[in-house]
Amino acid sequence: MKSLKTGLSHLLIIVALMLPLTSAQALETFEVAGVISEVSYSSFTVRDQEYRIGSTARLDSSDARRTKFSDFRKGDQIWFKGIILSGVYYVEIIMYETPEPS
Repeated sequence: MKSLKTGLSHLLIIVALMLPLTSAQALETFEVAGVISEVSYSSFTVRDQEYRIGSTARLDSSDARRTKFSDFRKGDQIWFKGIILSGVYYVEIIMYETPEPS
């Protein structure tokens, strides 16, 4: 019985150590451009897909009025990229260019 418990505990330790490796291997990236249809404190929606702003996300904007993530509004056109982790889309960088009048 003791060897069974020891074997199970070793197996559990090995599986626990391998979990971060499986997450890193399953990492996917995305790159999207579109119009914001909904925006909240920590996420926004483009083309019916919700994107969360990652903890290390950065913003590159040509508009002085768009210097923080909270400055974005519904209808703004942006380009962004990030990673997909466990089915959740995390944005790492957002680019905003001021629209030119036509």
